[in-house]
Amino acid sequence: MSNEQITHSLEQISERIATTNNRSLKGAIEDLGKAISVGNIGNSTGVAIGRNIRMIVNQLNLPADTVAGLLGIRNDLRGTLGLDPNRYRIDVLLADKTREFVGRTYVFDVISEFLSGERSGYLVITGDPGLGKSSTLAEYVRRTGCISHFNIRSIGINTVRQFLENVCTQMIVDFGLPYSSLPAEAVQDGAFLQRLLKEASAKLLPEEQLVIVVDALDEVDLTSQPAGANILYLPSTLPDNVYFILTRRDLELPLVVQSPQRELNLMAHPAENRRDVESYIQHNSERPKLRQWIARQNMTEQSFISKLAELSESNFMYLRYVLPELESGVFQNLDIENLPAGLQGYYEDHWRHMGMTAKPLPRVKIRIIYIMCEVRRPVSRKLISEFATDQVLQVDEESVQEVLDEWKEFMHKQVTSDGDRFSLYHSSFRDFLHRKRIVQAAGVSIKDIKSLIADNLWSEVFGES
Repeated sequence: MSNEQITHSLEQISERIATTNNRSLKGAIEDLGKAISVGNIGNSTGVAIGRNIRMIVNQLNLPADTVAGLLGIRNDLRGTLGLDPNRYRIDVLLADKTREFVGRTYVFDVISEFLSGERSGYLVITGDPGLGKSSTLAEYVRRTGCISHFNIRSIGINTVRQFLENVCTQMIVDFGLPYSSLPAEAVQDGAFLQRLLKEASAKLLPEEQLVIVVDALDEVDLTSQPAGANILYLPSTLPDNVYFILTRRDLELPLVVQSPQRELNLMAHPAENRRDVESYIQHNSERPKLRQWIARQNMTEQSFISKLAELSESNFMYLRYVLPELESGVFQNLDIENLPAGLQGYYEDHWRHMGMTAKPLPRVKIRIIYIMCEVRRPVSRKLISEFATDQVLQVDEESVQEVLDEWKEFMHKQVTSDGDRFSLYHSSFRDFLHRKRIVQAAGVSIKDIKSLIADNLWSEVFGES
């Protein structure tokens, strides 16, 4: 992010607080502005910049793009440590995950209670896919500007090395710790992370806390660390006023700690989840095309909200897919009683709707989807075409684009200087594709799909054997 873009964000913030008497807040903005205007970001005291960013974000209810602009300063500073400032940018993620965010008040209340009631520790938020764990953490970052790391298996950000590299450089920048580069040993084990946590905690002001959020522990590649180690080498003990907020699915992962640990299972709060889902539907039902769809069903808005909430099984991912399809007319000729029930039900319905169970089987389409499922990093149309092609089946880029268009709501598109890259949006769809019944009906072998990818990568690096 350029200095001009960051300066523009600060100008917008300054306009919003022009009438405030909060001198410390005004001072924080002025200090950031001075560091930028003299082109001295890389040489500024990281503790001032990091603390000022958190103060501004904490005290103002800023939109996601403005918060991303401020966090962009932190990213730019990491360039002085030898890290590509764009490697772990979260501006797109913040915008996507916090768009139309509603509710989750009870989750934020638990977070506040934990931070105020414990001297340090781990808060672990658990729940099924689609319950909003990632969106809740993204919203927390938007509100607080805290240090964060989001594991995203589909784009290949899920190793212990990436976590240590990302979080350690954020801490060095935020607290002005005395490192000109990230030492090689920083990503070899958890010792350097523990050292940084201690050094950062020593620089905290009275009443200040160091909060680090880490999303999707269940997506971490456990083969990237030794057996028996805590996941991501998370320390068993934390210094005072240091806290980790973690999310994972409801499964056991290696994390044995002596510091206080509390689990918040979202599945144990059905009433709150249902209320939040209904709020989300109500917010979306104000859009004109959706109101027209509701009117065609001869339903009241409240009955629509109640019925769709029931069908969704309080799953936000279901709603993220179904609501746009109601607006676009995909379900125009169905009444609400015939909508699919639950996230897996939606996946099955869409699978059938896209002709993936037709006879003869659409083998090109099926292979492309399973390639996207297994490739684990953003890939171009050309590379997908190469992965999907073998001696029996020829797959061109036009065929790839047709499938990407048909399945666009399941895909994340990343725009790069070398062209567009695509990856699966959510790991729950990968889970669906791995269900034994779906795999058998599709006539594919996961092992064969992985072999196609591996063979093409081998040829790309070493040439044809």
